[in-house]
Amino acid sequence: MLPLHIAEQLKQYIHDYLDNCRYRSMSPGTIEGYRSNLKQFTGLLHLRPNSTYVTEFAEICTEPVMIETVILKTGQNPDLTAYTIRRYVCAWRGFICYLVKTKVLDLSYDRFEFELPKLPEALPKAVDMDELENLLDYGLVHHDNPNWIDWRNLCIFELMAYSGLRISEATGLTVNDVFLSQNQIRVTGKGSKTRLVPITDCAVDRIRNYLKARSAANIKIKSNHLFVGRHGNGIGNSTIRLHLKEWAKQSMGTDRRMTPHMLRHSCATHFVKKTHNLRFVQMLLGHKNISTTQVYTHLDTDFVNTLFHNNHDRKTGE
Repeated sequence: MLPLHIAEQLKQYIHDYLDNCRYRSMSPGTIEGYRSNLKQFTGLLHLRPNSTYVTEFAEICTEPVMIETVILKTGQNPDLTAYTIRRYVCAWRGFICYLVKTKVLDLSYDRFEFELPKLPEALPKAVDMDELENLLDYGLVHHDNPNWIDWRNLCIFELMAYSGLRISEATGLTVNDVFLSQNQIRVTGKGSKTRLVPITDCAVDRIRNYLKARSAANIKIKSNHLFVGRHGNGIGNSTIRLHLKEWAKQSMGTDRRMTPHMLRHSCATHFVKKTHNLRFVQMLLGHKNISTTQVYTHLDTDFVNTLFHNNHDRKTGE
């Protein structure tokens, strides 16, 4: 293991770095992932080729061979995907760059340029629209008198499936973010960036029914979150995932895997096929780069051909 004084230094530096990540409005999920990755890295830092310890933290950071050894050692786990390995490296590199910027280390950035593994071209999984309707109607069809929790779940699923919200965006909504008379909500996405998102008439009705049912249940509200748990506080993403899993199992009659992100993917896929307007879908989903949205064009094999033939004047024989 590392000498105590180096381990304590690392612990404090990591704490400061994660605070900086919060200040930069990085998502809680990303920050937690970085924390976990950095903890694993520091646990492996004693794996030097000659099995001797360094005496100063700076020596650890200036030995590319040792850092590469750590990455390779971590990467030997067959369960690690290319995404995971890239996150490990990004977490470490971001941490080192922070220490350089804050002048803890006097190093050149190019000392830490590692080749990242290529990502597989994975296509998003979408849900058939008929299945989606069955899923969303399940809570109403199978309950003669839906309670406020049923309405809450239905609202969240509706917003993810038809307005393309991320689960964290839906659970993060406050009562001040909802403009029902305008069929709009204000969504806070990645990097704390906000955008106005249209919602369906059905979503408006269901949100009103949820608020009415919640009020009738005399729930003591303890936060300004739109969607709350049984104790009146904001609801966690894991709770919604569990409810979605159960609804999917009951409505589809199978153990088919269903995740919140699949609802968002289904929304994106639907609009790409219907509108062929990537800019619209990009704005709706809150994608920073259009390249992120372009992956949905692969789901519609006729996408390019349709645009080509509808917008080309050249005919046969001309």
